[in-house]
Amino acid sequence: MKSILKLAVVLFLCVSCQAQTGNNQELKKKFTNYLGELENNQFSGSVLVAHKGKVITSGGYGFADKSANTKNKSTTVFDIGSITKQFTAAGILKLEEQGKLSVNDKITNYFKNVPISKENITLHHLLTHSSGLPPAIGHDYHIISKPDFIDKSLSSDLLFTVGTGYEYSNVGYTLLAMVIEEVSGQSYENFLYDHLWNPSQMEQTGYIRPKFDQSNVAVGYRDSGKWGKPNEKWDDGISWHLKGNGGILSTVEDMYKWHQALLGNTILSQASKSKMYTKHIEEGQGAQSHYGYGWAIFPTPRNTELIAHNGGNGIFFADFWRYLDEDITIIMMTNHANRGYDMLTSQLAGIILKPNFEPNSELRQSQADAQSERQMEQILDSFLDVIKKDDATGWETFIRHNFSKEMIDFMPMDEHLAMFKKMHNELKNQTVNGVMLNENDDIEIKFDENTLVISMEKEPNAKVKIGGLMLD
Repeated sequence: MKSILKLAVVLFLCVSCQAQTGNNQELKKKFTNYLGELENNQFSGSVLVAHKGKVITSGGYGFADKSANTKNKSTTVFDIGSITKQFTAAGILKLEEQGKLSVNDKITNYFKNVPISKENITLHHLLTHSSGLPPAIGHDYHIISKPDFIDKSLSSDLLFTVGTGYEYSNVGYTLLAMVIEEVSGQSYENFLYDHLWNPSQMEQTGYIRPKFDQSNVAVGYRDSGKWGKPNEKWDDGISWHLKGNGGILSTVEDMYKWHQALLGNTILSQASKSKMYTKHIEEGQGAQSHYGYGWAIFPTPRNTELIAHNGGNGIFFADFWRYLDEDITIIMMTNHANRGYDMLTSQLAGIILKPNFEPNSELRQSQADAQSERQMEQILDSFLDVIKKDDATGWETFIRHNFSKEMIDFMPMDEHLAMFKKMHNELKNQTVNGVMLNENDDIEIKFDENTLVISMEKEPNAKVKIGGLMLD
């Protein structure tokens, strides 16, 4: 995730527009009608929209649990993904206010045996994704010990010299969570509760501390079926691959309480909030959006700013937009993520910002596109399985089933198998640390030491095949 929001969405909404001055009842009717249409088109989740300090709409749509016939509500608990990062950032800033650390501290203050190449990494670099550390070093639900996580993180290759670039890094935010625990003497979750959530009256936010009523936790769904509840995946505890960077559970109502708390100076001082919202680093060359501390900042043509962040794991997705100058807050969460829902928050903003705006009620990705994504997932899973095995027969079967005709005909089968042999030798002992789409819409699989780039193409019969394969 190199950018949490496309700037084009913001510009599309904001050109020659200003917040409506009509009464909130009219706006509420528009939201009710629009979200009802989305629900009819399979949207499942919760939404809260506030304007000028008043909640215009807050409610649930679709099912939190289809088998139990439980509807989503404004109090339904969802996984908010990387929105978690703003709590980690706030925790660091709170400790700075207490005089217990500085964001300019080097990580050598908190971790032993830091390699020379990483000695200049500061907490500020971790907060702003400018450390050069990788996006991830493992799967969210794979348990790893704290020493192993630290060792693997600090022994990884830097993507760039410290402070000279931007690469969204979950690893960096987990290290920040470890700093919070060391400096405070509390668990990460208990520190956040005592200093952020409890003062904000947020009793339905956390990993396990709230002891959630499970009937109120949303079940996650894929198009292919039930995935389950996020906190059912934590029988062995919260993985360090997740803690501090994602996976916090919350509700739209609790997140609105968090927004309100941040408007005052009780939770964080004005100086701390200024650091949080400062445009510290551009989110990639030419992005125009910037990263603060746990938030991204986007300009609008009205000379105002949108403070926002989203998060998701392919099952759950959440989005949190705050137009602080215009006093507009939009929070949405879904337990059946779909790529089209990335645009939902922008549609809700459009209803307020543009009087004649006609929101799109068909955001959900088409079944054909969803089917293509499932095929791609199956191909990737199959490839990662077969490439670990020294099995030429299995490789050939994979190639004949999953390569495009042009790709198969590009060279003799024995050369394909030689290529697979080389990849097997390179990758057999490496771990997958992340999967992403690059600027060419090719799939990049990041391993410990290599990156595999896979080009997918759709054939006339709608079957997805591999059209290109390259190991860096």
